[in-house]
Amino acid sequence: MRGLRWLAVLAALASVAAADPREPPELAALVAAGELPPLAERLPASPAVMPLAEPGRHGGELRLLMGRAKDVRMMTVYGYTRLLVYDRNFDLVPDLAESVEVRDDREFTIRLRAGHRWSDGHPFTSEDFRYWWEDVATNTDLSPFGPPSLLLVAGELPQVTILDERTVRYAWTRPNPFFLPALAGTQPLYIYAPAHYLKPFHARYGDPERIGAMAREVGQRDWANLHASVYRPYKNLNPDLPDLDPWLVRTEAPATRFVFERNPYFHKVDPQGRQLPYVDRVLLTIADGKLIPAKTGAGEADLQARNLSFSDFTFLKSSEKRTGNRVYLWQTTKGAHLALFPNLNVEDPVWRRLLRDARFRRALSLAIDRHEINQVIFYGLAVEGNNTVQEDCPLYEPRFRDAWARYNPEQAGALLDALGLVDRDARGIRLLPDGRPLEIIVETAGEDTEQSDVLALIESTWRDVGVKLFTKPLQREVFRNRIFSGQTQMAIWGGLENGLPTADMSPEELAPTSQQQLQWPMWGQHFETGGTLGEAPALPEAQRLLELNAAWLTSSSRDERRAIWKEMLEIHAQQVFTLGIVSSVPQPVVVNERLRNVPERGIYNWEPGAHFGIYRPETFWFEAR
Repeated sequence: MRGLRWLAVLAALASVAAADPREPPELAALVAAGELPPLAERLPASPAVMPLAEPGRHGGELRLLMGRAKDVRMMTVYGYTRLLVYDRNFDLVPDLAESVEVRDDREFTIRLRAGHRWSDGHPFTSEDFRYWWEDVATNTDLSPFGPPSLLLVAGELPQVTILDERTVRYAWTRPNPFFLPALAGTQPLYIYAPAHYLKPFHARYGDPERIGAMAREVGQRDWANLHASVYRPYKNLNPDLPDLDPWLVRTEAPATRFVFERNPYFHKVDPQGRQLPYVDRVLLTIADGKLIPAKTGAGEADLQARNLSFSDFTFLKSSEKRTGNRVYLWQTTKGAHLALFPNLNVEDPVWRRLLRDARFRRALSLAIDRHEINQVIFYGLAVEGNNTVQEDCPLYEPRFRDAWARYNPEQAGALLDALGLVDRDARGIRLLPDGRPLEIIVETAGEDTEQSDVLALIESTWRDVGVKLFTKPLQREVFRNRIFSGQTQMAIWGGLENGLPTADMSPEELAPTSQQQLQWPMWGQHFETGGTLGEAPALPEAQRLLELNAAWLTSSSRDERRAIWKEMLEIHAQQVFTLGIVSSVPQPVVVNERLRNVPERGIYNWEPGAHFGIYRPETFWFEAR
């Protein structure tokens, strides 16, 4: 018997040795044991081939650190698998889709790859698009506010047509230039869902008694809540949910360490036809965000930028020899590395009236010594000025950066006097019209010391003009919820996501179009929900921004779109809706010295860019020790 067992072992080893050389070794044993189909049956007929200057090798575990449990979703960001994606030139190219045909920006025909499969081996077809559209997006139980606003053009929903098993078409009577960028977004617009997995949870398809029992078992009220709980594709909360990303979550929350394993049906290969990703597993550890720089400096991460700031650079650089890591400085492209966001929807009527007066916002901006902040905190490497487009942007003009942004406490004081804020208390702090001291509480997400250091310098110069600043750190969820509900006076956060736009890119970030815009969340919510929630903009300049955003949608020429962008940027420069501080602050990126294909010089940006996503982490690989 013992001899037979050895023969079986030897046979298995021989099968692995004879495996397809393109096969990840970790999967070869499963193929040999008959537990997984061979690579040729797992890849699409036309897999996406990644051009690589340096093809790699399979194997290894990539360690990441994240500051919050919810940041497990960052694997969806870094994995950056979308119907279309941005390449390194920020051009849109097919990814999951084999091709996308566009006609007049009104009709989009998406062609899928033949033989493409979900991570559980089930075919990825147009049925997954039909299911999402008919059974999720337009189902009032699952989507009470209707389909995502990005699918609405002047109130019109798309005509969705399933042409065949691999082809689906979305058409509007007017242009929808937002559609493709939304599909390629860092937090993407999902227009498909794994129908085969979700149907048993859906009232239209599943057994009502079984669905009810499942809902009760997990504490959900009804089938709709149950369906929503198992289908959260961006958040990585359900290890059973079929996926298309390079790595699949295998750990159930709550946890402090999440394991992501390679997707055996991932659709990409290297130039030699070897299936990606190269790295077998990603290990994501949740730690206190304030400790992540120290943990990174101790060698506990192989690829780290999140929760690191420029102020950590010197320490991280000094740890290179000890940890075997390299520290790069990547370019950032936000309109402002940090900006102050006066909440124009604050509940307090006195503060609301004051914050909505451009003279007050201008005075606060003039009372910030940006040069001192740049020298003291950023070693003079940052660019001082407003939250606007960067100098390399074709839409840039110096006045957009400089208006009301050069330190001038005398002019700031004169504006405050003109507002009637002339009375002061014994400390020299100006008094509001109702007699309260002019004390501004700036709320932060409390995730690094950089914001607090910047605010400490602003506190000094604001005090010189009679304004008292207090800093209030909060957890990020509390931070955002307070802003949304109007409890926050002012917040500090990063500026415009894309500081290098062209006239052909949407200017919607400059208009009140999203609740996530911290200076006017209720106005943005009003736009997002078609007037159902939130408030309509109360300032004529904000109304004009919405008008210009709508005009851009129907513009017929690049010159017209350029003129729209320029007017919107001019409004922001003069109205100071946000108080930019500095921009172009380098981002430290720590990389294990054995990790290859990570660029030494890169752009670290959320949208577009998906942080590491644009550089395709599935192509990163570990050199042998």
